[in-house]
Amino acid sequence: MSAHVLTLPDGRQLSYLVAGRGVPVMYFHGTASSRLEALLLKPLINQNIQLISVDRPGYGLSTYKPRKTIQDFNSDLNFLADHLGLSQFSVLGWSGGGVFALAYLTYFSQRIKRGIIAGAPDLPFDASTAHNMPLAKYALKLPLLGTLAMQNMRRQILKADGPASFIRSNQGRQMLNGCSTRDALFFSNPEWMRLMHLSMAEAFRQKTGVQAVLDEHKLFLNPWNLPFSKVSGKLWIWHGQEDKTCPVNNAYSIARKFKGADLEIFPRQGHCVLFDNIDQLSRFLI
Repeated sequence: MSAHVLTLPDGRQLSYLVAGRGVPVMYFHGTASSRLEALLLKPLINQNIQLISVDRPGYGLSTYKPRKTIQDFNSDLNFLADHLGLSQFSVLGWSGGGVFALAYLTYFSQRIKRGIIAGAPDLPFDASTAHNMPLAKYALKLPLLGTLAMQNMRRQILKADGPASFIRSNQGRQMLNGCSTRDALFFSNPEWMRLMHLSMAEAFRQKTGVQAVLDEHKLFLNPWNLPFSKVSGKLWIWHGQEDKTCPVNNAYSIARKFKGADLEIFPRQGHCVLFDNIDQLSRFLI
């Protein structure tokens, strides 16, 4: 695995991680996460798959830039794909990352072999329904409150000396309270939690990570503005039946918008459905 920083035409830095060799797959990390989230999918790189995981603007090592629409990130991805010599590849997005994977898929379906999203929200999405955070809707409507809340989250993540310490924090306990029974098993796995905490800490490496999270949640409050009709038969939608972070009705709603989309609902699974089915995922991607 290796990390790289690419200079974009406007002078910004775009950070990405490359893991493995084989069929190229562009990975879209969740909101409040980073390129390091791909480490949770390490088993894939032993199965003839190359993961390319990209920090969106403001996260990790990527330069912050305000985004007015969910498709604003597409030009960065095209520049990266051209730089890597990728004429065609697959896209894989988890949670909030699924929104940006769909934004790319709908505009550049000719470059996409297939797209898979897991635990992704339908838009407009009310963030107050996620992570047991009823105050989120007020935080997004009141900029100062939202900034203070995210700054507090950043402090708790960065000051924790490890995943166990973070789980004991107020933010960590809140995340656990908003989990399904199945997802709680992931958070109880020390190695999985170590990698997730590492990815979240990297998301907030720069102070701009706070604004990046707020920007994305504000974008999620808006309805879709994508040309869904341009995509046919290239999209697979995975969702856990017991997902409490992003309820399963989101998956059904997204599936109705895409002609020929394949929808699979996983019984007794939650928001971490992507990491619960890595073997099956590899068969889809190869």
